[in-house]
Order: sequence, then structure tokens, then C-alpha cells
Amino acid sequence: MNLMSGRFDGIVEKASQLACEYELKYFGCSQTVAAGLMEAFGIVSPDLLRSVTCLAGGIARRGQVCGVLTGGLAVIGYLTGRDDLEMLPQYQRAMDYGNRLYERFLERFGTVSCSEIQRLKFGRSFDLLNPKEREALHKKMEETGEGCQFVARDGARMAAEVMVEIIGSGPPLARLLSRTT
Repeated sequence: MNLMSGRFDGIVEKASQLACEYELKYFGCSQTVAAGLMEAFGIVSPDLLRSVTCLAGGIARRGQVCGVLTGGLAVIGYLTGRDDLEMLPQYQRAMDYGNRLYERFLERFGTVSCSEIQRLKFGRSFDLLNPKEREALHKKMEETGEGCQFVARDGARMAAEVMVEIIGSGPPLARLLSRTT
């Protein structure tokens, strides 16, 4: 991927670093990834950030689909999705870009499951509905310097790269990202 001849490399890197920092500091992977992407690309939408809250921890802390992936998908959907149900080409376009991120994420981590990623990173999964288990995960992240923050970093990078592809495809996204071009 050429990333438009490096024009957006700094933005992609900023998004990935912010997602990593935010995950370690604030937790809530879906929001930390969305926040990193939004800040790096100059997207101001408190509604978008708020809407991804319950996607963290594998959807409402259930360990299902990783919040890093769902947070990235939400931002991609925001950029490419349809404004009304009759916009079928826009729907297909959003699904195509979303699938690109999904496939890259699956290839990188071997799974899209929050619980499975925890097992790969820490040798076990954590019951994120249990406050003590959640705290144990956060402590493990800080102690090892590995874990969810780096999944957020890598996932945000992948989402940012897809966003650069979207920008490169031209309108109607130019109006949403006019500050970055």
C-alpha cells in the first residue's frame, strides 16, 4: 500500500500512537481507537465517540468481537456509510472498506475475539464484567508493556490506512476530512 506516496504517514502514525496511549491511560478500546483516529484525522464528533462506548471489551465487556476492531469499523462507517437507507451504493462502499479492515485485523491477530486476543497476549482471558478481573487485566497491561494498548496501536494503524484509502478515493469523503488534505 502506497498511502498516497507517504502524504499521510504522519497522520497514520499519530492515530496509532494516540490509540496506544489512550488505551493505557483511559481503557475502553473501542473509544480509545476511535479517539486516536478522530484526533489524528481532525474529525470532531462527540456523538461518534459516545456511540462506540459499549463496544469496548469485546462488546459490553463480553469478550466477543474486539473493541479495537469495532471502534475502527465505526469510524470507517462514519466516513463511508449511508445517510439514509435508500443509499445502497454507499452501503456497499462502507461494507467493502469495513471488510478490508476486518481482513487485515484477522490476518494480524489470527482472531477477532477479545477473549482469544487476551489468551494470546497474556496466556489467559479475563472476565471483564468482573471489576477485579478488569483491574487485573489493566495491571497486567502496565506490568508487561504488552497487551491491549498494542492491539489498539496496531488496529488503529490498520484503520487509519483504510481511511487513507478512503481519502484517496475522492468525494464524498473530502468534505468530512477537508482538514487533513
